[in-house]
Amino acid sequence: MLPRWDNSFSVHNAKVDEQHKKLFELAAKVESISDRAVSKVEVKELLAEFFNYMKDHFSDEEKYMQLIDFPGLEEHRKIHKEIIQMMINLIKDIKSTNDLKEKLYVIAKKWLLEHILYEDMKVAKWRREALATDDGGEVSFETSEEDTVAEFYLYTCDCAGKIHDVPYGIHKKIDIQGKVFTCKTCGASIRFYKKQA
Repeated sequence: MLPRWDNSFSVHNAKVDEQHKKLFELAAKVESISDRAVSKVEVKELLAEFFNYMKDHFSDEEKYMQLIDFPGLEEHRKIHKEIIQMMINLIKDIKSTNDLKEKLYVIAKKWLLEHILYEDMKVAKWRREALATDDGGEVSFETSEEDTVAEFYLYTCDCAGKIHDVPYGIHKKIDIQGKVFTCKTCGASIRFYKKQA
């Protein structure tokens, strides 16, 4: 059985999390057809929806990783290309409706959800580890209801060209409560740069 979305899968970026939730929903649709009779047309429609949404998500995710200067972007981009190529190969080599359902299920489980649960968590970990509290402590990107805000907040430090993306909860601590968070690389306090939708 495929996992269902819960907050433990959050990368603490509302836009990316919303896209991941949609991919979990699409994976659940794939699972729901895996053990019942469906038409080839229905399976192809689901495959097309999954494929198109995945391509859009990967593009958005890569732009986001580029914006925050994620050091593993090229490796991540390569994995995205492999997943897309696997989907293309799947479409080419359809032997039967059952064959298509089985292959689609493998992609949903192995490639997509495992990719989100493992590879995308590296981005969240890297972001969190780039910041420290004013006393040098670890920063928690705990998820709250407020973190479902669709925009995210970009901050700069003294590192040349470095952008820190912080969830709404951290932004609120800085903006309203006057808390200080520092870059672990340069040691400078992060400063508000702009809100990103």
